[in-house]
Amino acid sequence: MNGWDLFTWFNCVVLAGDAIIIFGFFLRDAKGILAGQQSDVDGVPTETPADADPGSLLEVPGPIQSLQDRS
Repeated sequence: MNGWDLFTWFNCVVLAGDAIIIFGFFLRDAKGILAGQQSDVDGVPTETPADADPGSLLEVPGPIQSLQDRS
């Protein structure tokens, strides 16, 4: 095994470790999103109102909505 092979294997291990760490951060944030919390710009968590209608949250305002009604 030459130096390039060792370098390649070393980089694979480092990148795999980084991917696991990033996935852990994703799972931590996904848990907060599923619990109904959203992060504000200032980093202060805000909660989504329990009575919020998911359909009204996904509505598209303006002329794009009229294009969707042409079915």
